[in-house]
Formats: sequence, structure tokens, C-alpha cells
Amino acid sequence: MHRKFPWLIALFWTAVLALLMLDWRSSTPHDRFAEPPPLALGNGPAADAGHCSLAPEASSSR
Repeated sequence: MHRKFPWLIALFWTAVLALLMLDWRSSTPHDRFAEPPPLALGNGPAADAGHCSLAPEASSSR
């Protein structure tokens, strides 16, 4: 099997690798804890945190 344009294939993969490296170098690290909460099916957005993560003064009743 004879390929007609080996330089075009090499150019394509060089461009793909260059774009991947450019994206990797210019992007900020991903903070997995800064994502929005997922939506509950039909119940609107999920709560921000559980009751155990509330501040002590906010969770105590006066």
C-alpha cells in the first residue's frame, strides 16, 4: 500500500501535538473541588454541603 501524502500526515500529527502542548502549557491546573454541584433528577440543584460541614455557630440553634 502506497501513501500519496506522507508529509501531510506528518504535518497533521505535528500540528495536533503542538496544539496539545500549547494547551497544556497555557492552562491552569484543574481544581476538582471547585466544580458546581450536580443536578438531582427533577429536584433542582443539590445542596452545597451536608449538615456536618456547617460552621458550629451556624448549626447550633439559639
